[in-house]
Amino acid sequence: MPENQAKGDVFLKVLDQVAKKWGKRGLKEIGASQNQYKMEQWYSFSELCTILRSIKEKLGNGNPLTIYQLGFNIIKNDPRWQGIFDDKNPAKIFLSTKRQDAQYKAGTQEVRRISEKHVQVDLLNWDCDDVWYDFFRGRLQGVLELTGRTGVVHLNPECKEEGVRTLDIKWG
Repeated sequence: MPENQAKGDVFLKVLDQVAKKWGKRGLKEIGASQNQYKMEQWYSFSELCTILRSIKEKLGNGNPLTIYQLGFNIIKNDPRWQGIFDDKNPAKIFLSTKRQDAQYKAGTQEVRRISEKHVQVDLLNWDCDDVWYDFFRGRLQGVLELTGRTGVVHLNPECKEEGVRTLDIKWG
């Protein structure tokens, strides 16, 4: 099985957010630099998780909302995503993994429409602990808000099966 990977763009966006919030001190503390990554190159997914874990532990004092907010801000405040999701049906966006597959080679097992305003996303991941789910939940919340809908992306606490966690997305 090929190694799970993430695009350099994701690493760069994470590190840009660290630099904005904690400055050079934050980057030094987590031991990462934007110079280490190229936007279009693929890197080890576990390396991304190591960076996220380090941010949570060293900069966020163990608070999972630090990572959630990081994922949220990367989507919500990135000019590339502005206008793309305006007035689109969130179900259609979440049921497609096209954009996600361009950034990650890890995680999505299944996406299901539960109702007109309710979707569930199952993520399969053995490379990373809950830090990935917190980050991804924030990203999906950012996408939901860019559609102009109010709602919530909830991480179900229990595993559906070994290594599988479900994100429950509902909107009004």
